[in-house]
Amino acid sequence: MEERTASPTTAESPSPTPVPGEAVAFRASDGVRIAGRLFGDGRVGVVIGHSIYGDQTEWWNVAEVIADAGSLALTIDFRGYCPGEESGCSDDGTTADAWRDLLAGAKLLRERGVKEIVLIGASMGGTAAILAAAHARPDVSGVITLSAPTDCCGMETDKSVVAAVGAPMLFIAGRFDGDAQRSALAFARWAGSSGEALILASGEHGTDLFGLAAPQVEHRTTEAILAFLERPGRVA
Repeated sequence: MEERTASPTTAESPSPTPVPGEAVAFRASDGVRIAGRLFGDGRVGVVIGHSIYGDQTEWWNVAEVIADAGSLALTIDFRGYCPGEESGCSDDGTTADAWRDLLAGAKLLRERGVKEIVLIGASMGGTAAILAAAHARPDVSGVITLSAPTDCCGMETDKSVVAAVGAPMLFIAGRFDGDAQRSALAFARWAGSSGEALILASGEHGTDLFGLAAPQVEHRTTEAILAFLERPGRVA
């Protein structure tokens, strides 16, 4: 997928339902302002990135589930994304630097006392999560991706990038979702003993694995995420 450079656009109307979480804003290492929302509290902090055609709202339901299970979850709008109103508005920017926004989110959670960080991302957000984990100092405790491509939106990964992560990684994809299965298996192979691929009987992509897929697929996706967060020192 090609790199995207986006300018914020404002939603026409606010959400008709109460907005969950706590609105926050923080800056990435290059000064770009990032909007996000915090859910819950806990010893494990989870920074969550969205897909190229979505925004942080696609993760809110699962973020609440993660929070209910005892972790502190942070959803973000990547640079260049501005759904507007309570859904957030980040500064302009290129998707090639989306990984920096996840690192900034990790820094925010550490400033709030979190010791262990797990990065989660769907599609583009998954590619960003892998790159962010490879650059993270201090190291993150784990990475989960949903339908992440090896190359996306100006970001590129390879065996050396994945091997640099070191932490446990879980790569989730649908068997009938184009190249998603191939990418998940490649990531797991590159990660060696630190990685595992979970291939589901579905053609849904990214957050649709828990939003539009068959009930058994939605359940397994959510349960795999929660199981990984319960044991951030090992693969779920």
